[in-house]
Amino acid sequence: MSGTINSTKDLDRVLGKKDFFAIAIGQIVGAGIFSLLPHAIGLTGRSASFAFLIAAVLILLTLAPRLFVLGTVRMRGGNYTYIALLSTKILAGAYLIIHVLINISLSMYALAIGEYFGQAVEGINVRIVAIIILTLVTIVNILGVKNAAKVQQLLVLCLIAALTIFTAFGIFKVNYIEYFKPIGMFSNGPLGFCSAAAILTFACGGAQNTINFSAEAKDPTKDLPFVIICSTIGVAVFYLFMAIVATGILPIEAVVGKPLSIVAAEILPGPLYVFFLIGGAMFALLTTLNSQMGWCTKPLLQGCIDGWLPKKLGAVNSKFKTPHNLILFFYIVGLLPLIFDFDMNTISGTAVFSSSIVDIFLAAFVYRLPKVVPQEWKVSSWHVNDSKLKFWACLGTMSSLFAAYMSLRTMTGSKIIVNILVCLIALLFGYLREKSGKVNMEISYEAQ
Repeated sequence: MSGTINSTKDLDRVLGKKDFFAIAIGQIVGAGIFSLLPHAIGLTGRSASFAFLIAAVLILLTLAPRLFVLGTVRMRGGNYTYIALLSTKILAGAYLIIHVLINISLSMYALAIGEYFGQAVEGINVRIVAIIILTLVTIVNILGVKNAAKVQQLLVLCLIAALTIFTAFGIFKVNYIEYFKPIGMFSNGPLGFCSAAAILTFACGGAQNTINFSAEAKDPTKDLPFVIICSTIGVAVFYLFMAIVATGILPIEAVVGKPLSIVAAEILPGPLYVFFLIGGAMFALLTTLNSQMGWCTKPLLQGCIDGWLPKKLGAVNSKFKTPHNLILFFYIVGLLPLIFDFDMNTISGTAVFSSSIVDIFLAAFVYRLPKVVPQEWKVSSWHVNDSKLKFWACLGTMSSLFAAYMSLRTMTGSKIIVNILVCLIALLFGYLREKSGKVNMEISYEAQ
């Protein structure tokens, strides 16, 4: 049933645009819209709706450098191949450790789903529900990437239906004459509006994680940049209309810091309100969890092949072509915080900071693209001259540094020390493993 593969070339290349749109939308539409929009309203009032558009622009500016790479070569190890291609072996090894840390957030999403169950069913054990959900998602992903993609498509359809119902029922009930009055709009001035846009980038981001499905894509250099751009903009526009409903039905002071369910209860009849809670809030989290369990294994799979990690850890099921050992590994990564009741605020802060560090790596070295793959870059549809490429690399790097700084500002001194220490440990792992002579990195990129 299983064996250790010699290359990520052996994975099934079965994912197309439709699959990637489901994955990207499911990854973007997660806990962020439900948890961050009420906070953004507190920062800028009803203008939070327009802050989503600025957030989408900020995200695309941050992502711009990696789109040049995505549009040029297939990267079978996802972000790991990206860093290995453009930077150094040590940073590639360090990335694998940081990647594991990022995916501790699996437990956060599972627990949030359990908490929604807890609101619906009084007395239920939230952590048991979270463990069951995490287990089911793990099984679905072990049964094959195409099967997981089909489940994702169904979940996303229900999710979009629930959020569309919320928006459609409310959009015509908004008094737009009152809505656009200065009172309640830009309530904390330009700085408050910019702060709202900054935090909403966490609600609009996520499509870039589709890069880690490159090995299983039919046509990654065309499909992935297109899907990332369109899904980020499309979801941001959709969020704009949701935010108009969220801020235009009840008095603004009634929705600041309050869940969207308050507005939903005001505009939706009973059965549709229940559908919004399940198909909206819970499925938003579930689609994020399902897609993340699918993409989180691919960088480590290539790392196993290259010798950074034990090759047996990268064993792939011969029937479903899935890295079952790595899926089980990340299942444990998500399971342990649920069993031992880890602090979810610490987990979320670590995941966000770690993601920002990776974003810095992904942007800073893009300028080397013409040197490392000159022929592929020359014929790439994303080809620009060196000056423009360096400009986008600098812009993406500065945006990523700003995001890392913003995430550190929300942490206590002890948490900052822990995060920095983890980054140093990751670099030490990369250095020692590379010096051991056991790392033999294959070329895991290829022209499309």
